[in-house]
Amino acid sequence: MATTNLGPLTPARPSFPLQHRLRLPASIVEDELSWRSPPRTSALTSSSIRATRWRSFNQTTSEVSAVNPDNSHLVAIELRREDIRLSLSGRTVHDGVVIPGMLHVTEPGSAAHCVYRGPFDVLHLHVPNAFITELVRDVSGAESAPLRTEAALTQDPITEKLARALIAAGDIGGSFGQLFADCVSTAIVARLLGASRSAASRRGKVSELARWRLKRVVDYVEASLGDPVSLADLACAAGLTRMHFAAQFRAATGLSSHEYLLRRRIERAQEMLLDDGARLVEVALSVGFQTQSHFTTVFKRFVGQSPRAWRLSQGGKAPTVQLSGWRRDDYRLAAVAA
Repeated sequence: MATTNLGPLTPARPSFPLQHRLRLPASIVEDELSWRSPPRTSALTSSSIRATRWRSFNQTTSEVSAVNPDNSHLVAIELRREDIRLSLSGRTVHDGVVIPGMLHVTEPGSAAHCVYRGPFDVLHLHVPNAFITELVRDVSGAESAPLRTEAALTQDPITEKLARALIAAGDIGGSFGQLFADCVSTAIVARLLGASRSAASRRGKVSELARWRLKRVVDYVEASLGDPVSLADLACAAGLTRMHFAAQFRAATGLSSHEYLLRRRIERAQEMLLDDGARLVEVALSVGFQTQSHFTTVFKRFVGQSPRAWRLSQGGKAPTVQLSGWRRDDYRLAAVAA
């Protein structure tokens, strides 16, 4: 299943008054009591966006359902690597692996159903229809604009960074934290509105890697994280020449195959680092790095901390696998499973 990269957009300068912007609850982001349920501390108004979080580190399979209200859209942003089957209005839109930054917009009145095969962490934004109408009118003068994504899950690294910034707004606290959250949430909605307008013009320039070829590449990477992997190896797994594979992989994922391989190595390393008995050099070698120093450099680029500092910050908790510090903004991956 292919995904669509939102790509860079020209930022708009909002002219709407501060008092008409969204108002989030004091806690900024609340954990949901049930899937996609709104926060308990506030009622939805036409000028408020509500942010909630659905997460669990359990290794069990769970199944959830919800119907989106008729007066709001719901933006779901994935915060970790997951294995899911998501259906909307009875139609499966994704069945397989998702990665951080993948997102989807559920339109008003749509019934959603999801099977989580293991841990999950999702940020939900409950966006009133009236807020969208007001934002579009104030910024562009138009009466309305669609807030939607492609049928498949869409990957956007900028929206992922904004989502993580929104979660961190609670650390600021007070009125400044609230203002920060207001601006970040508005930015997410504005980006998605802009992307809805420009998505069609960016399609079809390079053919994307077929779903079954992409699955073969993903499976090969998962089985080879501790071994040297070359572009030729990945192209062979896909059954293509190196030139055709490189272009089609980037068209399908927005990322070079090497960058994807590095990310998977670091995610596997994070899982291993939760074992207090694992030595750093052993972890580095186990995920395909030849030296501990190179491993440390790459780990810090993606995670924002050295392996040792990250391990100490976890304190025995389940892994969050929240990578940061990306140097390529054009990142998305349709990692599919049978």
